[in-house]
Amino acid sequence: MMTSGHRRVHSLSSMPLPLLPQLQSGSSTLQDSSVSDMNSIYSAVIKVFQGEGLQMNELYCLNESIRWLLKTEMGSFIKEYFQNQLLNKGLRFILEEVLLYEGESQLFFLADVWLRFFSEILPTLQAIFYPLQGQELTVRQMSLLAFRDLVLMRVPLEDLLPTNLSLLPTSIRQMLLVLQGVHEPRGPSVEYYRLEKMLEMVVSPYLWNSKHKSNALHEHLHALKCHFIYSLLSPLMEQDGEMYPDRGASLRRHTVANSLSAMSNMQLSVTDRRHCGLVESYETIDEIREEHNRDISLKAVTHFESQSC
Repeated sequence: MMTSGHRRVHSLSSMPLPLLPQLQSGSSTLQDSSVSDMNSIYSAVIKVFQGEGLQMNELYCLNESIRWLLKTEMGSFIKEYFQNQLLNKGLRFILEEVLLYEGESQLFFLADVWLRFFSEILPTLQAIFYPLQGQELTVRQMSLLAFRDLVLMRVPLEDLLPTNLSLLPTSIRQMLLVLQGVHEPRGPSVEYYRLEKMLEMVVSPYLWNSKHKSNALHEHLHALKCHFIYSLLSPLMEQDGEMYPDRGASLRRHTVANSLSAMSNMQLSVTDRRHCGLVESYETIDEIREEHNRDISLKAVTHFESQSC
């Protein structure tokens, strides 16, 4: 198996380096030098994913090449090249290897792949691209996010975990915890939600960082508040004791604060019953509104009967 994998990596490393459009502008000497440096970086990264080590002084030469490129017009494109070209090609090979297996075998092979990636490939990539600092994401973060999105998310791990919990390799739990600690600058993504769902299967108890399904009721209550927003903009007039003027000489005025207080009480009531198991998490807004209206009607009837007596 590893032999065929190595053959694929060798064919990958022999692929021609895609020439970025930015290299096509400028002098011929500068272009040749840039292409030579990019080729050396490309070959080194492919060798890292292949499992080969760097040659003596190769790391120093790669660092110097990246430092030089950062000072040229190519500097702003190094990060993009690392993310969209190098990581994609290397991790695509890893994914192909993982998908050759199925079921329990795939789970154990993924565990071995993660150990190699985390302990060998990732540190070497960090060393090669050490000059690439001061970015929105570090080389470590970019590499881990790429592994999550390009490898883990394309493996049916949600189906494999429940049936193999007793045989779960320790490195799988470590992989999920490490990847869970990497946050995108723009907030949790769909991939992050899926990752936390996997973590909940193997870590108990687990405190979610992203939105959990138990927040559905709060979303419903928020939508209910938005529905009543127009009624809060103007005061409401309600006459007490319409049938008995001597008992209802006063007018009760509901202000915005009174309406908000009533809604807060309704929310607390529904939330309390939710914790007691009397309200389902996925209760619809119409059901909440209907129940609230029934409560108001019942209170009105009770009040009318007490006044009648």
